[in-house]
Amino acid sequence: MEYFLVSIIFYLIGSFNLALITTKLVKGIDIREVNTMSAGASNVTLTLGLKWGLFVGIGDILKGLIPIIVLRFFFPENDIIWFVGGVSAVIGHVYPFYMKFKGGKGTSTFVGVLLGGAPLVGIVLTIVLIVTTILSDYVAIGTLIYIILAPISLYLLDYQLLTVIIVVFYSSLSLYKHSPNLINIYKKKELGLRAAFKD
Repeated sequence: MEYFLVSIIFYLIGSFNLALITTKLVKGIDIREVNTMSAGASNVTLTLGLKWGLFVGIGDILKGLIPIIVLRFFFPENDIIWFVGGVSAVIGHVYPFYMKFKGGKGTSTFVGVLLGGAPLVGIVLTIVLIVTTILSDYVAIGTLIYIILAPISLYLLDYQLLTVIIVVFYSSLSLYKHSPNLINIYKKKELGLRAAFKD
């Protein structure tokens, strides 16, 4: 029962979409109708610039980090329920019910989840994500490396098998959400991150 309640509560928390609110307030537009049409931090960066992208990105990270911290306080030995809550927040971000289930891709929110649930892994992989994104100029490339390494790292560090499976589920969802971007990169049609600095 507690897993079900945690899933519902943190799905609702994850459904709060800062990207949509920010772009409507700053520019009066629906973030889902421009550039990558994703209601997340990377599209905010492309649409409004780095400052607002960082603002939304940090907010989305906290949306994943805070639930994990809360769950670790109440269930200090149960990493399964930490990641059930964290991935539920990610699903809320990706499929918010009040936005007709059309949200962001969940990368920033899961960064927060991993930072809270496996701090050392989270820090190292966040650095990897940032570096590979900068070097490749594409968030999707950095994300691809990140989602491959996340479950492998947890498995090697002896997290419970169900926790690893939950993270594999997230990685599969992230790959699905980023597949159009990866295809566009292959076809040289994807807008690079440096485009955010042109204006």
